[in-house]
Amino acid sequence: MSDSTTNLPQMRHQDLVRFFELLGSGQSPTALHASLTGVLAAGHRMEPNDWVEWATDMMGPSEIVTADHQAVIKALYATTLNALDDANMSFRPLLPADDSPLSERLEALSDWCGSFLGAFGTVGVVAEDKALPEEIEEILEDLSAIAQVDTEQDSDAQAEEDFTAISEHVRMGVLNLYLEYNQPAADGKPAPTVH
Repeated sequence: MSDSTTNLPQMRHQDLVRFFELLGSGQSPTALHASLTGVLAAGHRMEPNDWVEWATDMMGPSEIVTADHQAVIKALYATTLNALDDANMSFRPLLPADDSPLSERLEALSDWCGSFLGAFGTVGVVAEDKALPEEIEEILEDLSAIAQVDTEQDSDAQAEEDFTAISEHVRMGVLNLYLEYNQPAADGKPAPTVH
């Protein structure tokens, strides 16, 4: 991670929930983060203004998005990409804090997986006529199963342990997908940019 990334703000779920509420968005920051991660994991990049437009369309704010608001949206992109690129594997899905009810965290993780898969699939790296490596297929199948998990769970020590294991499985699966589709090109050219 370069020195410039250390100045990026922390993107916490509760802060982004307030940010979305401030803009009058009924959407979830979890879904936006997951969709962004899906696009990045598939090897695509966006120009800052294109990302802001894409994110704003997804958020559907009722308030005017100012330059300050755009700065937060751009920071989300930068922190997500930097976390995915981080050699220390600091990437984490954007979920409610650990002290939130388990059912809320499980629902958010389920939504995150569904939104990630939706965005990942639209980029075109997964096609019906194209065979996937077995490991990649397994990761996508696991994420699909988690996206459909029953979120009404009893909250006990075992359920907490299970959630921790599942969320770590998601995290590592996403990082594996990112590594698979973001290999540096032999000619040194950057990944394609979505406009």
